[in-house]
Amino acid sequence: HAAGVLSDGLLRSQTAASLRRVYAPKAGGAWCLQSACAAAPLDSFVLFSSMAALFGAGQSNYSAANCCLDALSARRRGDGLAASSVQWGPWADVGMAAGSAVSARLQASGLRQISLQEGAAGLVAALSAREPAVFALFLTDWDRFLESLPAVPLLLDRFKPAATARGASSTLTNQLPMEQVLRIAQGVAGAELDPDKPLMEAGLDSLGAVELRNQL
Repeated sequence: HAAGVLSDGLLRSQTAASLRRVYAPKAGGAWCLQSACAAAPLDSFVLFSSMAALFGAGQSNYSAANCCLDALSARRRGDGLAASSVQWGPWADVGMAAGSAVSARLQASGLRQISLQEGAAGLVAALSAREPAVFALFLTDWDRFLESLPAVPLLLDRFKPAATARGASSTLTNQLPMEQVLRIAQGVAGAELDPDKPLMEAGLDSLGAVELRNQL
């Protein structure tokens, strides 16, 4: 099951329609397959989830839909049925992020794209394993990736670098002129911004906000 639709946005900007748009093909489609195959003696039942289920900043609807896939896989395993849910990172040649501006931002945050060969090998490994029911398959530079997150999730605490140079530059960062901050923000957004409006209202999405923070 590899269906999926994106309609990114912060939780406060989501509507019932945007939630349904993303949830229906991903979570609803998975449940249709579950209902149709519940009694079938399948060798495999494969769900293509996303790492957004773990780190879905700005993708609350997509994160929830993928969490549903992960939970369904765990439920099927608990019932003694075949199931594997794979939390994919961005792919290089296919998928939602391939060849898009989002892809460049993900790579800048430390996420390397998965080649077709790497993805195929990872999928074979996931399907060959008896445990767990959910696999995370993505390639990353941990220092850069953790630096791009607003906060480091507890499950990634072991990957944190021993020391950081952030503190040394905080004084200089706080002294950036407003004109320079606005120029950097407009470069990230790719459009003119009103300095008196919140960035999200001015068209800067969550990934852009992370990129802006990193550049500042």
